[in-house]
Amino acid sequence: MLNVGRVSIKFCFLVSLIAFNFSCFATQSVKPEVIKVGFMNSIKRVNDGYYVGVLPDIVRETIHNTDYSLVLQAMPIKRLLKSLETGRIDAVIGLFKRDDRLIYSDYLDIPIGWVCANMFRLKSTVEVTSDPASLRHKNIGLLRGANWGQSLKDVLEEQKVYQTKVSNYNMLAKMLQRGRFDAVIASSEAFKSAARKQNLDEDYVAIPLKYTTKLGMYILVSKNSPLAKNGVLVKQLNNSLTTMKDSKLISEIYRRNGKTFDEHCKQA
Repeated sequence: MLNVGRVSIKFCFLVSLIAFNFSCFATQSVKPEVIKVGFMNSIKRVNDGYYVGVLPDIVRETIHNTDYSLVLQAMPIKRLLKSLETGRIDAVIGLFKRDDRLIYSDYLDIPIGWVCANMFRLKSTVEVTSDPASLRHKNIGLLRGANWGQSLKDVLEEQKVYQTKVSNYNMLAKMLQRGRFDAVIASSEAFKSAARKQNLDEDYVAIPLKYTTKLGMYILVSKNSPLAKNGVLVKQLNNSLTTMKDSKLISEIYRRNGKTFDEHCKQA
Protein backbone atom coordinates (compact mmCIF):
# COMPACT_ATOMS: atom_id res chain seq x y z
CA MET A 1 0.00 0.00 0.00
CA LEU A 2 2.88 2.34 0.81
CA ASN A 3 4.46 1.79 -2.61
CA VAL A 4 1.09 2.38 -4.31
CA GLY A 5 0.73 5.65 -2.39
CA ARG A 6 4.19 6.79 -3.42
CA VAL A 7 3.47 5.91 -7.06
CA SER A 8 0.21 7.87 -6.87
CA ILE A 9 1.95 10.90 -5.41
CA LYS A 10 4.66 10.76 -8.09
CA PHE A 11 2.05 10.32 -10.81
CA CYS A 12 0.05 13.33 -9.58
CA PHE A 13 3.23 15.40 -9.38
CA LEU A 14 4.18 14.39 -12.93
CA VAL A 15 0.73 15.23 -14.26
CA SER A 16 0.84 18.62 -12.50
CA LEU A 17 4.28 19.35 -13.92
CA ILE A 18 3.17 18.48 -17.46
CA ALA A 19 0.04 20.60 -17.08
CA PHE A 20 2.11 23.54 -15.81
CA ASN A 21 4.56 23.29 -18.70
CA PHE A 22 1.71 23.00 -21.20
CA SER A 23 0.06 26.05 -19.66
CA CYS A 24 3.28 28.06 -19.99
CA PHE A 25 3.70 26.92 -23.58
CA ALA A 26 0.13 27.86 -24.40
CA THR A 27 0.61 31.30 -22.83
CA GLN A 28 3.75 31.86 -24.88
CA SER A 29 2.12 30.64 -28.08
CA VAL A 30 -0.64 33.28 -27.95
CA LYS A 31 1.74 36.15 -27.18
CA PRO A 32 1.02 38.83 -29.84
CA GLU A 33 3.60 39.61 -32.47
CA VAL A 34 5.41 42.90 -32.06
CA ILE A 35 5.01 45.58 -34.72
CA LYS A 36 7.84 48.12 -34.86
CA VAL A 37 6.60 51.58 -35.81
CA GLY A 38 8.83 54.58 -36.41
CA PHE A 39 8.19 58.30 -36.64
CA MET A 40 10.27 61.43 -37.22
CA ASN A 41 12.69 62.67 -34.57
CA SER A 42 11.79 66.24 -35.50
CA ILE A 43 8.32 65.93 -33.93
CA LYS A 44 9.36 63.81 -30.94
CA ARG A 45 8.14 64.82 -27.50
CA VAL A 46 9.00 62.76 -24.42
CA ASN A 47 7.45 62.86 -20.95
CA ASP A 48 8.95 60.58 -18.28
CA GLY A 49 10.50 58.41 -20.99
CA TYR A 50 7.15 58.05 -22.78
CA TYR A 51 6.44 59.38 -26.27
CA VAL A 52 3.58 61.85 -26.10
CA GLY A 53 1.55 63.73 -28.69
CA VAL A 54 -1.07 63.13 -31.35
CA LEU A 55 0.85 60.70 -33.57
CA PRO A 56 2.03 58.38 -30.78
CA ASP A 57 -1.51 58.33 -29.35
CA ILE A 58 -3.03 57.53 -32.74
CA VAL A 59 -0.64 54.68 -33.48
CA ARG A 60 -1.15 53.19 -30.00
CA GLU A 61 -4.90 53.17 -30.51
CA THR A 62 -4.54 51.80 -34.05
CA ILE A 63 -2.40 48.87 -32.90
CA HIS A 64 -4.61 48.30 -29.84
CA ASN A 65 -7.41 47.24 -32.20
CA THR A 66 -5.26 44.59 -33.93
CA ASP A 67 -3.55 41.30 -33.02
CA TYR A 68 -0.18 43.00 -32.51
CA SER A 69 1.72 44.68 -29.71
CA LEU A 70 3.63 47.91 -30.32
CA VAL A 71 7.21 49.12 -30.12
CA LEU A 72 7.43 52.81 -31.01
CA GLN A 73 10.69 54.52 -31.97
CA ALA A 74 11.63 58.04 -33.11
CA MET A 75 14.55 58.40 -35.50
CA PRO A 76 16.02 60.80 -38.09
CA ILE A 77 14.09 60.88 -41.37
CA LYS A 78 16.92 59.38 -43.45
CA ARG A 79 17.25 56.33 -41.18
CA LEU A 80 13.47 56.15 -40.84
CA LEU A 81 12.95 55.79 -44.59
CA LYS A 82 15.85 53.37 -44.99
CA SER A 83 14.51 51.19 -42.17
CA LEU A 84 11.07 51.22 -43.79
CA GLU A 85 12.52 50.32 -47.18
CA THR A 86 14.50 47.35 -45.82
CA GLY A 87 11.80 46.13 -43.44
CA ARG A 88 13.83 46.73 -40.27
CA ILE A 89 10.75 48.58 -39.07
CA ASP A 90 7.26 47.44 -40.04
CA ALA A 91 5.56 50.81 -40.40
CA VAL A 92 6.04 54.57 -40.24
CA ILE A 93 3.49 57.09 -39.08
CA GLY A 94 3.08 60.69 -40.20
CA LEU A 95 4.50 60.94 -43.75
CA PHE A 96 3.19 62.60 -46.90
CA LYS A 97 2.17 60.66 -49.99
CA ARG A 98 5.02 60.38 -52.48
CA ASP A 99 5.09 58.05 -55.49
CA ASP A 100 8.71 56.98 -54.92
CA ARG A 101 7.77 55.50 -51.52
CA LEU A 102 5.18 53.21 -53.14
CA ILE A 103 8.04 51.05 -54.41
CA TYR A 104 8.73 49.70 -50.93
CA SER A 105 5.65 50.61 -48.86
CA ASP A 106 1.86 50.73 -48.84
CA TYR A 107 -0.08 53.78 -47.66
CA LEU A 108 -3.08 53.06 -45.47
CA ASP A 109 -6.40 54.33 -46.77
CA ILE A 110 -7.23 57.06 -44.25
CA PRO A 111 -5.08 60.11 -43.42
CA ILE A 112 -4.32 60.42 -39.71
CA GLY A 113 -3.78 64.18 -39.88
CA TRP A 114 -3.06 67.19 -42.04
CA VAL A 115 0.14 69.17 -42.25
CA CYS A 116 -0.06 72.89 -42.90
CA ALA A 117 2.80 75.17 -43.92
CA ASN A 118 3.60 78.62 -42.65
CA MET A 119 6.44 80.96 -43.47
CA PHE A 120 8.84 81.68 -40.62
CA ARG A 121 11.20 84.64 -40.44
CA LEU A 122 13.32 86.23 -37.73
CA LYS A 123 11.66 89.16 -35.99
CA SER A 124 14.45 91.36 -37.31
CA THR A 125 13.67 90.53 -40.96
CA VAL A 126 10.76 92.96 -41.21
CA GLU A 127 10.82 93.27 -45.02
CA VAL A 128 9.39 89.73 -45.41
CA THR A 129 5.62 89.80 -45.04
CA SER A 130 2.56 87.87 -46.19
CA ASP A 131 2.63 89.87 -49.43
CA PRO A 132 4.14 87.62 -52.14
CA ALA A 133 5.97 90.64 -53.60
CA SER A 134 8.03 90.88 -50.38
CA LEU A 135 9.71 87.59 -51.32
CA ARG A 136 11.24 88.93 -54.52
CA HIS A 137 14.86 87.77 -54.87
CA LYS A 138 14.82 86.52 -51.26
CA ASN A 139 16.55 83.31 -50.19
CA ILE A 140 13.92 80.92 -48.85
CA GLY A 141 14.62 77.59 -47.15
CA LEU A 142 12.42 74.59 -47.84
CA LEU A 143 12.38 70.97 -46.70
CA ARG A 144 13.58 68.65 -49.43
CA GLY A 145 10.74 66.49 -50.78
CA ALA A 146 7.88 68.55 -49.35
CA ASN A 147 5.33 69.56 -51.97
CA TRP A 148 3.15 72.48 -50.88
CA GLY A 149 1.17 72.73 -54.10
CA GLN A 150 1.36 74.44 -57.46
CA SER A 151 0.20 77.83 -56.16
CA LEU A 152 3.27 78.14 -53.94
CA LYS A 153 5.54 77.04 -56.79
CA ASP A 154 4.01 79.72 -59.01
CA VAL A 155 4.53 82.44 -56.39
CA LEU A 156 8.18 81.48 -55.84
CA GLU A 157 8.85 81.44 -59.58
CA GLU A 158 7.05 84.73 -60.25
CA GLN A 159 9.04 86.47 -57.51
CA LYS A 160 12.31 84.88 -58.66
CA VAL A 161 12.91 83.47 -55.18
CA TYR A 162 16.21 81.69 -54.49
CA GLN A 163 15.18 78.31 -53.10
CA THR A 164 17.47 76.23 -50.91
CA LYS A 165 16.22 72.76 -50.01
CA VAL A 166 17.62 70.97 -46.95
CA SER A 167 17.14 67.51 -45.54
CA ASN A 168 15.60 68.18 -42.11
CA TYR A 169 13.79 70.72 -39.95
CA ASN A 170 16.68 71.17 -37.52
CA MET A 171 18.84 72.42 -40.37
CA LEU A 172 16.07 74.79 -41.51
CA ALA A 173 15.87 76.32 -38.04
CA LYS A 174 19.64 76.51 -37.62
CA MET A 175 20.20 78.19 -41.01
CA LEU A 176 17.40 80.69 -40.35
CA GLN A 177 18.94 81.53 -36.97
CA ARG A 178 22.34 82.12 -38.61
CA GLY A 179 20.88 84.44 -41.24
CA ARG A 180 21.46 82.06 -44.15
CA PHE A 181 17.77 82.34 -45.08
CA ASP A 182 15.49 85.36 -45.22
CA ALA A 183 12.64 83.02 -44.31
CA VAL A 184 11.70 79.35 -44.39
CA ILE A 185 8.49 77.61 -45.47
CA ALA A 186 7.80 74.48 -43.47
CA SER A 187 5.33 72.33 -41.61
CA SER A 188 4.21 74.40 -38.64
CA GLU A 189 4.46 71.83 -35.85
CA ALA A 190 7.74 70.32 -37.06
CA PHE A 191 9.46 73.67 -37.49
CA LYS A 192 8.31 74.91 -34.08
CA SER A 193 9.71 71.76 -32.50
CA ALA A 194 13.06 72.24 -34.27
CA ALA A 195 13.14 75.94 -33.32
CA ARG A 196 12.74 75.06 -29.63
CA LYS A 197 15.82 72.83 -29.87
CA GLN A 198 17.79 75.79 -31.29
CA ASN A 199 16.46 78.12 -28.55
CA LEU A 200 14.88 80.09 -31.38
CA ASP A 201 11.26 79.94 -30.32
CA GLU A 202 11.17 83.56 -29.06
CA ASP A 203 13.01 85.04 -32.05
CA TYR A 204 10.82 84.24 -35.04
CA VAL A 205 7.44 85.19 -36.48
CA ALA A 206 5.03 82.75 -38.15
CA ILE A 207 3.24 84.11 -41.21
CA PRO A 208 0.18 82.24 -42.56
CA LEU A 209 0.33 81.45 -46.28
CA LYS A 210 -2.94 81.50 -48.20
CA TYR A 211 -1.33 80.03 -51.31
CA THR A 212 -0.17 76.70 -49.86
CA THR A 213 -2.15 73.51 -49.73
CA LYS A 214 -2.46 71.14 -46.80
CA LEU A 215 -0.96 67.67 -47.05
CA GLY A 216 -2.36 64.46 -45.59
CA MET A 217 -0.23 62.45 -43.19
CA TYR A 218 -0.47 58.68 -43.50
CA ILE A 219 0.71 55.44 -41.96
CA LEU A 220 3.00 53.51 -44.31
CA VAL A 221 3.58 49.75 -44.05
CA SER A 222 6.84 48.29 -45.34
CA LYS A 223 6.39 45.77 -48.16
CA ASN A 224 9.55 44.08 -46.88
CA SER A 225 8.29 43.64 -43.32
CA PRO A 226 7.98 39.99 -42.21
CA LEU A 227 4.50 40.94 -40.93
CA ALA A 228 3.32 42.26 -44.30
CA LYS A 229 2.88 38.87 -46.00
CA ASN A 230 -0.49 38.28 -47.69
CA GLY A 231 -1.60 41.81 -46.82
CA VAL A 232 -2.88 40.80 -43.38
CA LEU A 233 -1.15 43.64 -41.53
CA VAL A 234 -2.37 46.30 -43.97
CA LYS A 235 -5.91 44.93 -43.78
CA GLN A 236 -5.99 44.94 -39.97
CA LEU A 237 -4.59 48.45 -39.74
CA ASN A 238 -7.02 49.77 -42.35
CA ASN A 239 -9.93 48.18 -40.47
CA SER A 240 -8.71 49.70 -37.20
CA LEU A 241 -8.41 53.18 -38.71
CA THR A 242 -11.86 52.93 -40.29
CA THR A 243 -13.34 52.04 -36.90
CA MET A 244 -11.50 54.95 -35.28
CA LYS A 245 -12.71 57.39 -37.94
CA ASP A 246 -16.33 56.20 -37.76
CA SER A 247 -16.34 56.55 -33.97
CA LYS A 248 -14.66 60.00 -34.25
CA LEU A 249 -11.82 58.70 -32.08
CA ILE A 250 -9.13 60.31 -34.26
CA SER A 251 -10.69 63.74 -33.76
CA GLU A 252 -11.01 63.01 -30.02
CA ILE A 253 -7.27 62.20 -29.80
CA TYR A 254 -6.53 65.58 -31.41
CA ARG A 255 -8.78 67.35 -28.91
CA ARG A 256 -7.03 65.64 -25.99
CA ASN A 257 -3.78 67.14 -27.25
CA GLY A 258 -5.26 70.62 -27.70
CA LYS A 259 -5.35 70.40 -31.50
CA THR A 260 -7.86 70.06 -34.33
CA PHE A 261 -7.81 67.25 -36.89
CA ASP A 262 -8.95 69.38 -39.83
CA GLU A 263 -6.68 72.38 -39.33
CA HIS A 264 -6.57 74.82 -42.22
CA CYS A 265 -3.31 76.08 -43.62
CA LYS A 266 -4.27 79.69 -43.05
CA GLN A 267 -3.84 79.08 -39.31
CA ALA A 268 -0.47 80.07 -37.84
